[in-house]
Amino acid sequence: MKRVVTGLLIAAGVVAAAGLGVAFLRPDLMPAWARPRGGAAPSETALQCKEHGVPEKFCTLCHKELKSSLMLCKEHGNIPEDICTLCHPELKEKYDIEMCPKGHGLPRDFCFKCGTNPQASAAPGEVPDVKLASPEMAKDIGLETVAATTEKRAPTLRANAETAYDARRYAEVRPRVAGFLSEVKADLGDALPKGGVLAVVDSAEVGAAKARYLSARATAELAQATYERTKGLTASGSVAARQELESRTALAEAQATLREAAQRLKNLRFDDAALAGLAKSQDTSSLLTITAPIAGTVVAFQAVPGEAVEPTTQIYALADTRSMWLWIDVYESDIDAVKAGQAVTFSISGTNPDAKGPSFAGKVTWVGTEVDPTTRTTRVRAELANPDGRLRAHQFGRAEVRLGDEHDAVVVPRGAVQRRYQDHLVFVALDDGTYHPQRVRVRPAARGDRLEVAAGLSAGQRVVTTGAFFLKTETMKDALGAGCTDD
Repeated sequence: MKRVVTGLLIAAGVVAAAGLGVAFLRPDLMPAWARPRGGAAPSETALQCKEHGVPEKFCTLCHKELKSSLMLCKEHGNIPEDICTLCHPELKEKYDIEMCPKGHGLPRDFCFKCGTNPQASAAPGEVPDVKLASPEMAKDIGLETVAATTEKRAPTLRANAETAYDARRYAEVRPRVAGFLSEVKADLGDALPKGGVLAVVDSAEVGAAKARYLSARATAELAQATYERTKGLTASGSVAARQELESRTALAEAQATLREAAQRLKNLRFDDAALAGLAKSQDTSSLLTITAPIAGTVVAFQAVPGEAVEPTTQIYALADTRSMWLWIDVYESDIDAVKAGQAVTFSISGTNPDAKGPSFAGKVTWVGTEVDPTTRTTRVRAELANPDGRLRAHQFGRAEVRLGDEHDAVVVPRGAVQRRYQDHLVFVALDDGTYHPQRVRVRPAARGDRLEVAAGLSAGQRVVTTGAFFLKTETMKDALGAGCTDD
């Protein structure tokens, strides 16, 4: 056992001595973390990559398999730390590295700032320019560019919306009594004024209410006459005062019964004029006329002559469609920008937003006070003018709420804007044939095929439209397969 331990100690000493010798004589063979302070580089005589102007043993452009064995610079992206001249400027002279001609301080073909090599990796947050091999290549892949333009527009918010009847101009009609439909006077689509006749219901309850009213009216009239006569006799001393008090009590009871009977008929929509006519005609028929409570158009109809109805049976619905409500579903992240009084434009689903299809204007009248737990939206109500009746309830579409004043906006075709991770990019065509990826902040424009660039682009700059996606993939070549490791 003692001999084994002694052998292991001797072997460890030999390995340590060899490591110190290598570190002193050939620091370039040591890992970057184990080299002496100062970032010592490999010897000046290291074999150079003639194509990319860096030591061959660190050229990950020629030998992509080296990426798994070399330590990469954490600060400046996927460039090997051994040739990162931003961290170690002295490496430029030691290795005679060919530097970026634009003075960015990095090896020529590893410079992520100018993108002279489309395979070079960008630093975190940097996107390399794209330079195609030749102008003919741009034609072959069909690259097209247009100039960014300006339009007069206001900041808007677009959201899904649904139309509905104006609840203040909509009424469901129920007979309020049990009986049978004797006559049906109105049909779907009929426009009626307030008080227009819809139907007639035959109900024994109506006849009983009329008879009770007429009886109560006669009793009240008799009690009134009795009280007046008793009051006169009491004044002359012909009768006792007690009789006057009794007659006054009887009159009060008769009047209360009359008011109760009259109120029952008023609940059946008999007004004062109808009650006066009933007293004159002494009509005790069981027929009840159903009238329109508002002026409007019949939009629902469930009335068949002879059909039995209950007090809560809906037989008609009327709506004044000259104005409609619009319910807009606004996400909670946008709701703070929506206020009552803002202008609203509504387009029905299925219509082309670029064509001159029907659109309806109105304004926001109410902003909801709760968020739907499922959709995470708040309902916003707008009121739309509908003089021609072209809007119908329960139509789906897109609402556009105007959030601010009109301004000059820079706009580009929607296809020019590409999403790269969390950024929006446009590729600006430069005079030297380079395509520069420019970060922009965008807002939806009024037209569906165009986007407003709120920041990052000026009018007149030419951006790539057709082929922009291809250029985006060129900036992400080194990211393809990121996170994978070889066994």
